[in-house]
Amino acid sequence: MKKIMKSLSLVGIMTVALVGCSTEGSDFSPEQVIQNTLKDSKPIGTYYGEYDMTLSKEKMHVKEWNGKDGKRRIEMWDEEAKQQSISVNDGKNITSYNQAQNKGIVIPITDELKDGTQFSPKAQAEAMLKMVKDTHEISLKGEEKILGRDTYHLVAKEKDEKTLFGNQEIWVDKENWMALKYSMSGVSGGSEIEYTKLDFDAKIPDSIFTIELPKDAEIEKIDSSKKAKTVTTKEMPNVFKKAFLYFPEKDSLKIANVEVMDVVDHKELTINYEKDGVLSFSLSVFPTPKEKVEDVGSLPGEKQTKIRGQKGLVMEEKSFRVISWSEKGYNYSILPINPDLKIKDILKMTKDMKLVK
Repeated sequence: MKKIMKSLSLVGIMTVALVGCSTEGSDFSPEQVIQNTLKDSKPIGTYYGEYDMTLSKEKMHVKEWNGKDGKRRIEMWDEEAKQQSISVNDGKNITSYNQAQNKGIVIPITDELKDGTQFSPKAQAEAMLKMVKDTHEISLKGEEKILGRDTYHLVAKEKDEKTLFGNQEIWVDKENWMALKYSMSGVSGGSEIEYTKLDFDAKIPDSIFTIELPKDAEIEKIDSSKKAKTVTTKEMPNVFKKAFLYFPEKDSLKIANVEVMDVVDHKELTINYEKDGVLSFSLSVFPTPKEKVEDVGSLPGEKQTKIRGQKGLVMEEKSFRVISWSEKGYNYSILPINPDLKIKDILKMTKDMKLVK
């Protein structure tokens, strides 16, 4: 979970980290204000930009080329100007290369993936607004200039407690609603991004959206079209090589369905349970990775606890709740679906888990 959140911070900052705004003392809701503010915003076309990014203690310099039809190239460098990674969207594939690992990843762009990577700035703002509107006070602090461009300086402050998103400040271009500067105090100590160069009149040759991976690079191709496969309860024991834990059907607790997904280098099994005919929770199981997961610190709402005698984590973050632990070669995660189902009740239930037969 922590490793995922760190990766999410890197990617999400520039894709969905836009917030709505409400003027102080305004009678309008944040939704109404954002609609009024964005109604004349212009779409972002071709441009070249550079920005400095700090994530926790890591500092990077990023170059990006934004072309037509969703084509994009991003190069990320560390403080010593050694190239760390390149990611290119050529319209057909998203190809990423990590120089330190000499590893490339190629993901074909399906229609579903294409739709998910081409949100307009306005759509991004609306999506982020929905995510923080219940946990943050959102306000317009003022208007400032970034790189000589007029921006709105927006602030989103946590209302009562720490959240995954933390306190945020964002400076958005008044013309096209593009984030020119962004800061967040929260996950792993905070993040900050600020553009140092922007050219909306850049002439970008189509060749910039091509990439040749080194011949000795390890290349992994990911089939983004793969979907979860439904299996029967009789087939379930054969998903993995050795037995794993699950909740046997008992009284009103029934297995609604079982799905198996190929996730990069392993399979992940998800069992959805219902109680009294209503979806109650899901149990996900996959083999514990051999490589050690990097420790990126605690997340808001996260608490350590004992689960079946093992070290485990419980996270309660408003509508997001999860219980996770590792045991005898498998990672387990339980996501409550029914809001009336309490974490303490699930922890008690885990004591009755059995090995699948």
